Amino acid sequence: NDLLEAMRRATESAMIPSFMNVTCSISGERREMHPIVRDEIYRIGYQAILNASAHSGASRLSIEIEYAQSLTLRVKDNGSGIEPEVVEQGKPGHFGLQGMRERAARIEGKLTISSGKGTGTTVTLVVPGGIAFRKERPKAPAVRESVDADA
Repeated sequence: NDLLEAMRRATESAMIPSFMNVTCSISGERREMHPIVRDEIYRIGYQAILNASAHSGASRLSIEIEYAQSLTLRVKDNGSGIEPEVVEQGKPGHFGLQGMRERAARIEGKLTISSGKGTGTTVTLVVPGGIAFRKERPKAPAVRESVDADA
């Protein structure tokens, strides 16, 4: 259930170039997440990491997770950026950005991709806490037992 650790492992399996410096950070108090939502968040983050690794030419990649009212995942690189039309429409024959959008929509998340030529790319996913976090189960009320003296 540790999303940050899963993102760290994702950087290992994404074959990050040796020249790319990767940092991971977390803010807020970690909360247990709904497993299906956590999986979708992970897959969006993994795709963002793969894209940065394969296409950005970046020397730095940062992964940030913020636990607050909502859960925020941010994947940033300092690479070459993505052309605006590719951000909007994707590349023919490539389904990574489209898949990220579809996953975000399934979990009622807001996905934004900010990029510009030479300015790097930031992928931000914000998922409402009511969807992302498991609700704590209410504790059973204390049972008061009484013994009938006449019994």
